Amino acid sequence: MLLFLDLDGTLTDTIDPSWASTRDGQSDFDMKNVFFFQGAIAFIRDYLSAGHTIVLVSDSHPLYVNKFKAFLGIDGIGLADKPNSVKLNSFIATRPDIQGLLQDKSQCFFIGDTKLDVELGRKLGIMTILLSQYCVNEVDIDYKDGIGDKRGSGKMGPTFYARSYDEVRGILLNPGGHLPSIEAAFSGFISSMAIRFNGWRYRDGSFGIVRCLARQEQGSCDQYARADKYFQISNWDRPPHFLQTLANGVKTYLDDILMKGAYSWDIFTYLTDKSTTQPPNKMKAIFNLVDTSISKQIVFRWLEQGQGSLRQRNVYKERQDYLNQYLQVDDSVDLKGKNVIVLDDQLTTGATAFYAIKKLKEKGAVNVIVIAMFQMILPVYNGKICPKCGREMLIKIRRNDGNRFYSCTPPQYGGQGCGYVENLL
Repeated sequence: MLLFLDLDGTLTDTIDPSWASTRDGQSDFDMKNVFFFQGAIAFIRDYLSAGHTIVLVSDSHPLYVNKFKAFLGIDGIGLADKPNSVKLNSFIATRPDIQGLLQDKSQCFFIGDTKLDVELGRKLGIMTILLSQYCVNEVDIDYKDGIGDKRGSGKMGPTFYARSYDEVRGILLNPGGHLPSIEAAFSGFISSMAIRFNGWRYRDGSFGIVRCLARQEQGSCDQYARADKYFQISNWDRPPHFLQTLANGVKTYLDDILMKGAYSWDIFTYLTDKSTTQPPNKMKAIFNLVDTSISKQIVFRWLEQGQGSLRQRNVYKERQDYLNQYLQVDDSVDLKGKNVIVLDDQLTTGATAFYAIKKLKEKGAVNVIVIAMFQMILPVYNGKICPKCGREMLIKIRRNDGNRFYSCTPPQYGGQGCGYVENLL
């Protein structure tokens, strides 16, 4: 197994500004004054003794990083310039043993505490673990480097989430059992995990939360992200076993909610298809296949005069305005005092999920969970340059067959490129 491990904020609690000059190599320090997170040193020693390879990847100065390398007995790189992959790839090129281990991506992980670590791991095409062990006040969040920015790190699309080294161990022992449930279902595993996108607590103690069951990637990512499956939902010839696998992933998550028994759930519904949706009733088919004891009811409906697609509105406010105008809650459904779970196909900005929670609460619902089958995560470029215009190209997925290709995305598809396309072999 090959583990790339971030240093500050992941291995050690040294993100405080008081450590800045030390991390920059301007002042020396005593290892006795370094606070290692609970279980960190034991984790490294156990995995090294088991024959695994651990590599430190840090943006801090080599003089600083070298002391940790010597103390822990592992290799590593300083001034890595995350999320740029150039320096790390150059480092790997000088290490044949690491190159060999990278050939089996199923045994490679990047463990870090920020979106920069996740992005760099995605560029390598390996699984990532977002390890969050410290608390940062909102005023101290560093959005540029991602320190404390849980939302930004989540949008970058880590494969797994952990809060301790014990949880990291569990993920490494059983990766498939810790995938989001739809990703697990399409990979032959069973998991009830979900991506925690957002949540709100209300004064009466009730809540509205948003969960996602698979990542819809743009650009480089690990092998478990499922943009190909999201696009297949809209295919006319989508096979029955594909729809059933989606439904099974949703069922596994619902079963886990019911098993925990913290709340009784009264209604399971979905964001219905518009009359113009192609193929017709694409969400209804999936919803009907979900096997659950929760009462299924139709709660939402689109007004017939709704024009265009929500997908064409990328700005949050534009989506909110569109939803307010065309998506309604059916007044004939009694929602007062009910706990409701809503199924949707995709989460991009969160506007639809927030709207659904808000409208259900206005109609008297108590607790609400919005489940998005797929979460659109941020794009990651891996350095591929367009031979025609010199712009960086993005890996995309062809909707009709799921094949991947490099795209110099033109303006009509949201990019600034020339439109050149190159298939991946």
